[in-house]
Amino acid sequence: MSNNTIEISPKAITNAKRIASILIPFAFFLVLLAILTPFTTIPAGHVGVASLFGKVDTQELNEGFHIINPLKKVQKIDCRNKELTLKDVGVPSQDQLTTDVDVTVKWRVDRNLAAEAVQDTGDAGVLESVHLTPKLRSLIREAGKGIKNAEDFYQDEIQVSMQVRILEGLDSLAQKGILVEEVLLRRFDLPRMIVQGVEDKKRQKQLAERQIEELKRFTTEQEQKQVQAKAEKLAAIEEAQKRRALADAKAYETTAQAKAQAEAIHTEGEALRKNPEIIQLRTVEKWNGALPRVMLGDDATPLINLSDLEKKKAP
Repeated sequence: MSNNTIEISPKAITNAKRIASILIPFAFFLVLLAILTPFTTIPAGHVGVASLFGKVDTQELNEGFHIINPLKKVQKIDCRNKELTLKDVGVPSQDQLTTDVDVTVKWRVDRNLAAEAVQDTGDAGVLESVHLTPKLRSLIREAGKGIKNAEDFYQDEIQVSMQVRILEGLDSLAQKGILVEEVLLRRFDLPRMIVQGVEDKKRQKQLAERQIEELKRFTTEQEQKQVQAKAEKLAAIEEAQKRRALADAKAYETTAQAKAQAEAIHTEGEALRKNPEIIQLRTVEKWNGALPRVMLGDDATPLINLSDLEKKKAP
């Protein structure tokens, strides 16, 4: 016998068969378990809806780990917030003009009605296309029927009214498992002729507002000028009154001085008339003692009669 030959005892063979008889069923069980998957995990923000041969369980599976019948099929439905945006939805108004509108709806699947939604549509993922989108388009057009003129879409109160009407109309989808939280009208694309008319009206309004502001400014300037002119007039009147009062005062002063001077002259004249000696006395007081050098004729009388003065001085 060769030295490389390995001898296996009958006991070892028996042990190997025994181990194989244990491992093979276990491995088969693991393979079968992996194929049938008698458990499932529902991620956060989702619910699970199980069905067996087409029959849907009415009880939804919440987030987490669940052991289920391995023959059941589980749909994992996203119940988180979603947005649906429709662009260029034609909305006719009462003036027979069509305005394109962009609208966005924020919604989510009601986790308590996910099983009913699956029963209704077969797949909760098609709730948007089966129920929400057609209903939204219909409500947008219906809301436009209450608008008299296409240009009214630019009014804030009209837009708010449309959003409220659409949101109220979508509330009926709650029984389908669709919860609508908000409706947003993002854009209104009016017909070109309406846009041109609105722009012209806006320009005219701006021009009118500028003219009104200019008129207010002009009126304010005129009022300020009138106030200034009035103030200047009052100042001139006051100045004239001051000057008149000053002139009257000066005139009164001059008159008083003249009157006093006249009275003084009159008084002095009366005194001189009654006392002629005063004139001679003043003449002597002004004389410097020198005889006049004026030659007089033989018959001339001297201006001052010294002898008479001497006589008057004598007691």
